[in-house]
Amino acid sequence: MCKIILAFDKFKGSATSREIAQAAQQGIARTVPGAHVTALPVADGGEGTVEAIASSLPQARTQTVRVCAPLPGLPPVEAQYIVDETSHTAVMELSAASGLTLVPREQRNVMQASTRGTGMMIAHAIMQEGCRHIVVGLGGSATADCATGLLSALGFDFLDAQGRSVAPCGAGLTSIDSIDSSKVPAQVRHTRFTIFADVDNPLLGPKGAARTFAPQKGATPRQVELLEAGARNLARLMPAGTASRPGAGAAGGTGAGMMAWLDCEMLPGAQAVLDFLKFDEKIKGASLILTGEGRIDAQTAMGKTPAAVLKAGHRQGTPVVALCGTLDTGIDVDTLGFDAVLPIVAGPTTLAQAIDRDTCLRNVERTVAQVMKLLKLTI
Repeated sequence: MCKIILAFDKFKGSATSREIAQAAQQGIARTVPGAHVTALPVADGGEGTVEAIASSLPQARTQTVRVCAPLPGLPPVEAQYIVDETSHTAVMELSAASGLTLVPREQRNVMQASTRGTGMMIAHAIMQEGCRHIVVGLGGSATADCATGLLSALGFDFLDAQGRSVAPCGAGLTSIDSIDSSKVPAQVRHTRFTIFADVDNPLLGPKGAARTFAPQKGATPRQVELLEAGARNLARLMPAGTASRPGAGAAGGTGAGMMAWLDCEMLPGAQAVLDFLKFDEKIKGASLILTGEGRIDAQTAMGKTPAAVLKAGHRQGTPVVALCGTLDTGIDVDTLGFDAVLPIVAGPTTLAQAIDRDTCLRNVERTVAQVMKLLKLTI
């Protein structure tokens, strides 16, 4: 029997990992109805991480908590995370409480945005649910506060040179002179954190949080330099080497802030999610692995989900085919290592049409059906 693994990341702006897999299954059923298909939702630490991990924790339950929005003046957010009572572990996404998609485009203000809502979610998991291991996916943030908002919700107080509390946001970073942790509860101190990042950028410099990601969140050139100066100021208070660690710049410096002041381990998101799912075990004996994401480009090979899936497949000698909404024609596809890379868009179209959910899913189903017709020639 032909065994096929479906390991798709989300097609951002179009469809979730699970929806893509369902469409792919329909394409397989049309052409190889006897195939044994296993769908494994995957992610890289950004949106979709909780869904992916929840699929391997059948006893986990969803918890909802009302937290503040990423930006002052916006209504509260109903953020969800999952709790595994067996391991006293909570799994959550920063984007659920502090995500860029929670802020209307015309109101985005990275200088005032804060991760405090994520900190409130973490505090709820620790203080109300009794969790002692918190897993946080860092992708998709609206913020550049170096986790000061998150940490403030856990009892840390950031002070200026006169001992006054500083607003925990990007604009406040340059004023921070010291940190008071005397009010951090013992439960927080005794909690272990694991954070998943989909980038390996340091906190500072040309590839750092401010200069790389702040413009994507609406920062002007002047604001970028202010955020860089603020992050550099805060880095003075961090343990030596924290700012230069891979992933320190993730989520506007949230990686650095959490690693500096919490019992926190940083892991590359895509591989960490696959390890959590015991992916290598589940793909044993597969004839084919189908993976993909919304856009495949030069960044794909740098730790994105399809690249991690590719490495796992090739370790077992399994062909891996990638699907995408957009394929960057400026790259040499062969250097990516996939056995094939197939864009799902059939012809010229508008962006709005291409990313429409129903259109995307139809295109996935059609493309997978064609892949399976080819596969039938060899099985």
